[in-house]
Amino acid sequence: MVYLYYGKTDTGRVRGMNQDCFEISQLDDSTLFFIVCDGMGGAKGGEVASSVACATALEAVKAGFSSAPDKSAAGKSSGKSKEKSKNKDKASSSITDILVGAVDAANKAVFKRAKSDPTLLGMGTTLVAALIIKDTLYAVNVGDSRLYLFTEGDIKQITRDHSYVQYLVDLGLLTSEQAAVSSHKNIVTRVVGTDKTVKPDTFTIPLSEGDKILLCSDGLSNYLDRTELRDTVLSPGITTEEKVNELIRLANEKGGGDNITAVLIEL
Repeated sequence: MVYLYYGKTDTGRVRGMNQDCFEISQLDDSTLFFIVCDGMGGAKGGEVASSVACATALEAVKAGFSSAPDKSAAGKSSGKSKEKSKNKDKASSSITDILVGAVDAANKAVFKRAKSDPTLLGMGTTLVAALIIKDTLYAVNVGDSRLYLFTEGDIKQITRDHSYVQYLVDLGLLTSEQAAVSSHKNIVTRVVGTDKTVKPDTFTIPLSEGDKILLCSDGLSNYLDRTELRDTVLSPGITTEEKVNELIRLANEKGGGDNITAVLIEL
């Protein structure tokens, strides 16, 4: 399966500093790693938190992936035998464990850095990351940076925001439409680096030829609705890079009130 991918981050029209960070790494011929972090915390804390988390998570994934047993089985279709199915399940669990371990490493690194410098105390970052192995997507998230899957002409939000407004939506006290325009929508309830431990959500999704995956910070998702995201990502006749540039242009056109990061993968 051929992958096309491109990532970009933009300061936006309002902020004086870009506290977003992203990394893309090809681990081998059929394995790609992507991560987006959106930092928070004081004049420089957010920038430090996101960059430390990105770099630490990437190194942890590289180390974990290079030593993981039977990792290649995770992206293979299971055969008829129960033994093959068990092997695939073990490999999938191993890959998920690598991602969870990477989040843990990032959390510890940011927490330790904040403790060592009073000017960085309380800093943290959101995190959304994905490993694509052949035809399988493995993802983790903490906070409100998102991962979307575009398949069969439609858009699906895979991650679930760890945010105050999402909590209210879950309780039935707020609709999704109300949450999108709430003045409290930027309050996150779970981030990397503010506590000694953090628990990410994990996802395993089978992929098909033609699918597209978007990782982004809330500087994009807060300014473009699902229809705008879908129409841009599924636009025919333009490259992956052009689609990312257009997403960022649209977010800036709508105000650009936050840093904007978008990473698009097309299969």
